[in-house]
Amino acid sequence: MGREIRRVPPYWKHPVDSDGEYLPMYDEDFETAGNRWADSCVQWNNGTHKDLIGHPEYKEEYPYFWQWAGDPPDDEYYRPKFTEEPTWYQVYQTVSEGTPVTPPFATKEELVNYLVEHGDFYDQKHGYGGWKRKNAESFVESGWSPTGMITNQGYFSARDIDLDDLKQ
Repeated sequence: MGREIRRVPPYWKHPVDSDGEYLPMYDEDFETAGNRWADSCVQWNNGTHKDLIGHPEYKEEYPYFWQWAGDPPDDEYYRPKFTEEPTWYQVYQTVSEGTPVTPPFATKEELVNYLVEHGDFYDQKHGYGGWKRKNAESFVESGWSPTGMITNQGYFSARDIDLDDLKQ
């Protein structure tokens, strides 16, 4: 669980429900997810699935792939197939399948500046303000951050954690 940067098409508008709330969606289109699940199902049936190799007993306990892996993907939780190249950057929370917590930006630098000036949507809602520049740059460079972490020194979130503080 945390924050991740997803590549989205220019001026991407994440789908919303009838109340205007973002719909949680994985960073994959339904067709791709469905085809991968179906391919895995065929491999399971043929005994060639990667999780069966060296563990044939799994097939005895779970004769059907869906007993092992769960139901096939639900199109409600997958983003539409992009018709444009995803060249922009947008931050998503990953506590659920994923909803945006920043607008999309054409460059990493624009995203860093936004996080420094405003923070993400959660920060704005709770009045936390912007991130430390060093943290925003590090996050944008790595592409992922945990929501926060707890140490013997307390709780630290991605926007305010300073690894130098944890070394003391």
